[in-house]
Amino acid sequence: MEHKISLLCTASLEPQSIMSAKAEGITLDVVSFIQTIDISDYSGTQEKILDIFEQRTTIVFTSSNAVRAVCENPAFDKPNWDIYCIGGTTQTAVLNYFTQNNIKGSASDAELLAEIIINAAPSRKIYFFCGAARMETLAVKLTAAGIKISEIVVYTTVETSAFIEKDYDGILFCSPSAVRSFFNLNRPLAETVLFAIGQTTARAIKNETDNKIVVSDKPSKEHLLEIAVNYLKNINKK
Repeated sequence: MEHKISLLCTASLEPQSIMSAKAEGITLDVVSFIQTIDISDYSGTQEKILDIFEQRTTIVFTSSNAVRAVCENPAFDKPNWDIYCIGGTTQTAVLNYFTQNNIKGSASDAELLAEIIINAAPSRKIYFFCGAARMETLAVKLTAAGIKISEIVVYTTVETSAFIEKDYDGILFCSPSAVRSFFNLNRPLAETVLFAIGQTTARAIKNETDNKIVVSDKPSKEHLLEIAVNYLKNINKK
């Protein structure tokens, strides 16, 4: 009898993705290990956002949470921004509020995005809307290249660790915060394959375990799920 593949995703997924996986005979559990809290309405932050809404400037997004925190502001009215962003889920979120013409560059991770921005050499000051737990990679690289960047924290992340009693063939991670939250209380079996949405998340996993890590070539949760399903189905056939 063929082994039924079991997966755990440590972040929320679109219902269609869950249904597609289950239609292929995959046992898929979704348990969110982090919670994001919008803090864009805090007085000092709100004032900064309202001021930037009026500017013809350059903006960086590396998270869909930051996109929503800024663009769901009641005063938002499609400002004329040049935007650099992470692709996949974040870029999709940007396009919910802006046109493709606003996006001047995108990349699969913060390090590559920084290189794109440096090569573009924008003349304006850059505003980076981010979370409290953001990695310093982008800001450090841009500053070293002489590009002025102002980081504005618009959301914070709370780790919601939970003990998982089941064992899985594969576990999906979509952020370093989720990695830390999971490993606070859990240790996967040695044969469990861990799937990372990008290199930053993969590095966080490597700090916790020697398990096999597969990294998505696109920063998309849905694509990561597809990779996990295909990878484990191929192993299952051997």
